[in-house]
Amino acid sequence: MEQRHREDAHAREMFAKVERYLKSALSQAEFCEREGLAYWTFRYWLKKYRLHKALTPPAATPTDFIPLRLAPAESTAQSSACVIEYPSGVVIRFNGPVNASVLAQLIHAPQTEP
Repeated sequence: MEQRHREDAHAREMFAKVERYLKSALSQAEFCEREGLAYWTFRYWLKKYRLHKALTPPAATPTDFIPLRLAPAESTAQSSACVIEYPSGVVIRFNGPVNASVLAQLIHAPQTEP
């Protein structure tokens, strides 16, 4: 278990170095010289970093597609014709017909945390 912890810590350290390299304007050779890294060791970790990033799903951004889920209408008199629920917890209910352009504006409106 301790061995795995050391490996994880080393990977985090090397990924941090790779991120510093990616933010720098240095060549790989220049970066390795400044960091005191063997060039081929750095290339190994750069490849692992890129593979890790390719396999890690990106965090959702406000411009990402959010699936629209349709639920069966309730049989009560208070059921809404349309309900929009934002990730922030804001809920908008319409009790009648909704203009499609108004609905599109509400769906694509930027969200702020309450």
